[in-house]
Amino acid sequence: MSFMDMMNKLKKNWIASAVLCIVVGLILLLLPEKTLKVICYVVGGIATASGVVRMVRYFKQDHTYPVIFQNDLMVGLLSLGLGLFMITAPAAVVGVIPMIFAVVLIGFGIANILRAVDAKKAGVGAWGVMLALAILTVILGFVLLSSPFETMAVTVSVIGGCLIYEGVADIITVLAVGKRIETWRKALNG
Repeated sequence: MSFMDMMNKLKKNWIASAVLCIVVGLILLLLPEKTLKVICYVVGGIATASGVVRMVRYFKQDHTYPVIFQNDLMVGLLSLGLGLFMITAPAAVVGVIPMIFAVVLIGFGIANILRAVDAKKAGVGAWGVMLALAILTVILGFVLLSSPFETMAVTVSVIGGCLIYEGVADIITVLAVGKRIETWRKALNG
């Protein structure tokens, strides 16, 4: 695979990821309460099923090699309990989602700051825009972390807006970097 093929594949993957962020952001923005409940039910169902499978596996083993499955009972019970809790009390679970998302958003922002610094070193002209968008991402993460919003639906709508913003910012970054890569390619091909 040539360098340009690799860069084009990376660009396509990055844009696909950004579009996914925008789509998920729109869903969260337009249907915040329903989305959170569905997430809780789906994750709770998966955790419950996983717990049951682990517990059945633990009790079906012949204990000839107890080291292999020794944690299955404990992990199965914890998974089953977590899953049932998520299904029966989604409101309690939903309360921590914005905090988790805020930490992830801060992480993405820091990664994008480092990417902007690398872009400056590589001579990408739009590195300042990339840096500004990355700093804004970090700020949005800290705003969410402080959770000043009165209801969870508003917070989830803000998360949706942040995801839309992050997706758009990533697309702008990809386009800016893509132009620079195209300039490099033309320079290499003479």
